[in-house]
Amino acid sequence: MEQKRRQIEQQYIAPEMRALNYDVASEDVGEILAKANTLPFMSEKRMVVVKDAGLLSGDEKLDVFLKEVFSIPDSTILLLMETDTAIKKNQKLYTRFQKMGRVMEMERLSGRALRSYLASYLGKINRRIKPDVLEHFIRLSGYGDRRYEGDLESLLTTLDQIASISGDEVTVEAVDTFLDPFQTETIFDLLDAIAKKRARDVIRLLKEFDAKEEPAPRILYMIGRQTRNLLFYKTMKKTHSMDGDIFKFMGVKPYEGKKIAAQSGLYNEKTLEHHYELLLEAELAMKSTGASDREVLETLVLQMIGEQ
Repeated sequence: MEQKRRQIEQQYIAPEMRALNYDVASEDVGEILAKANTLPFMSEKRMVVVKDAGLLSGDEKLDVFLKEVFSIPDSTILLLMETDTAIKKNQKLYTRFQKMGRVMEMERLSGRALRSYLASYLGKINRRIKPDVLEHFIRLSGYGDRRYEGDLESLLTTLDQIASISGDEVTVEAVDTFLDPFQTETIFDLLDAIAKKRARDVIRLLKEFDAKEEPAPRILYMIGRQTRNLLFYKTMKKTHSMDGDIFKFMGVKPYEGKKIAAQSGLYNEKTLEHHYELLLEAELAMKSTGASDREVLETLVLQMIGEQ
């Protein structure tokens, strides 16, 4: 559904005019009608999106909305999306739009079709995945959840990232590196502790990884990924005002993106760039020196704390 929204936007709204002719409205009837009746600026079309239109079914002003909505200017594209709140086919909101021929039924790929598509996609980039690992990926991705805010394209972006750190076969470990909630939260906590110079918290969090039997090289990779994300976000924020667009470029889910945005305020770009250099040095040290991987990792985080 999000992919279709983007296609409609790209077809009718020029990128340079988006800020003036693309609007997201809340589920308030008055706000929707006001924005829908606004004429476009230096463009043939204006687009207004309501992301949880199901809430309108319980609005006391629904009749007013249904009376006026079909009289909005032809220059307005009003897109009502069903996300968190389901729209039932026997509700007035649905039946009225259905009668006017304004309903577009959209179903996500699911079941065998989704699994076959993802396996085929990986095959095209010379990767294999076992059925149980594919199930694990789909479950952690949240793709089957109504509240999933991405689309098939964003799911494939995540799969691309996982494939990039895999060999010929995508493993559970590679999937967990990107999607496991424990690892994601612990890495955020670790970067927080480093930024705030809390050495004891850093050591405690490393011990939590030890308890999960996470190899030091994998922890190093996750720290590196988060550091890149923070640096990428800060760089993109200079030219993109909308976080949602940045998160899509990054290929992260909105929940993770919001945490990246919040954490980015703890670091400046110069520090992140230096941390990335330290990470590259640590990766080389793990491959070429006699020091244990754990010793290299502990030295790295202490260097990062000292840099703050």
